[in-house]
Amino acid sequence: MRKCAERSLSNTGLDRLDLLQLHVWSDEWVGRGSWLEAIEALKAEGKIRHFGISINDHQPANGIKLIETGVVDTVQVIYNVFDQSPEDELLPLCRERGIGVLARVPFDEGSLTGTLRPGHEFPDGDFRAHYFRDDRLEQVEERVEAILEDLGIERDQLPEVALRYVLSNDAVSTVIPGMRSVRNAERNTAVGDGEGLPDEQVRKLKAHRWDRNFYR
Repeated sequence: MRKCAERSLSNTGLDRLDLLQLHVWSDEWVGRGSWLEAIEALKAEGKIRHFGISINDHQPANGIKLIETGVVDTVQVIYNVFDQSPEDELLPLCRERGIGVLARVPFDEGSLTGTLRPGHEFPDGDFRAHYFRDDRLEQVEERVEAILEDLGIERDQLPEVALRYVLSNDAVSTVIPGMRSVRNAERNTAVGDGEGLPDEQVRKLKAHRWDRNFYR
């Protein structure tokens, strides 16, 4: 812990890191090992300001135990229109405890951009070829069409709606969308205007929750 933190300080030229985040986590580690002592020491020395974890893919409950100990300041978790599972336990607890939430994969690896259609071919080495294997792009298309019809929006409006859905939850501090072009960056950052979705659209999108795990 200390070695990695000090390496990051050296690499960035900073005196203090605002957030030191573990990229994987298991609640089995609560109360085990000496990692917490290292975090507390780094905070006391002023080398880090906050400590957070990135919760394992599609396992939002695998952070509840740590949050309840009060030693974590932020969590990063997959959260989007399709994967609404963090709303069950994690987000309410974070709201209650004042824990920062970094929502990742808001576009569900691209399916909520509306650009992945049946027959799409991924470049060699792109992990999404496995994520969207078999007939999953056909399943995505059916669900995307259902959202467009339900909300009465055009396909090119879907990315903004997907981001605003995540940001409409007041437990969410920030969202981390993927960006592959300047246009993507401009459109995504424009959504950070503090405006969420109308309550009616949020309510309708609740019905499009999709409980599955494409990583398996």
